[in-house]
Amino acid sequence: MNTIRRFATGTLGAAAVASATLLAPVAASAETPFAQASAMIEADGSVTESKHVEDVWHPSRGVYCVIVNQHVDLDDDVAIHVTPIGRYDRPRSLAVELGARACVRHDLHDSAADRTIAVYSQAGYRLPAETAFYLTVS
Repeated sequence: MNTIRRFATGTLGAAAVASATLLAPVAASAETPFAQASAMIEADGSVTESKHVEDVWHPSRGVYCVIVNQHVDLDDDVAIHVTPIGRYDRPRSLAVELGARACVRHDLHDSAADRTIAVYSQAGYRLPAETAFYLTVS
């Protein structure tokens, strides 16, 4: 009887480990071979990794501006996705806007303004917050 219990416990334990491995989320990565553009952007607005991104700046707290290059087709159906990176004392919500007023710069050519993506980061109830994130344009 002890042999059956050990066998059952071992089998259930192995099944639990296997299912936990299958259900564990995959770590996000800026290496996106099928995306039109991607970037890993730090909370201070610096870029760690990028693909088809021309410029990134951080004009104010909780606002990040990203210019993608001309190889990125923003005219057709496109998905712009942002994922926060790291741990924070409050949950973060991120939103994106294409051609946002928050990112208007007088030194930008009109075509660059059309390729600008604003990322807004908030914590709690609409409080602008610094957040590191991955940006992907598919």
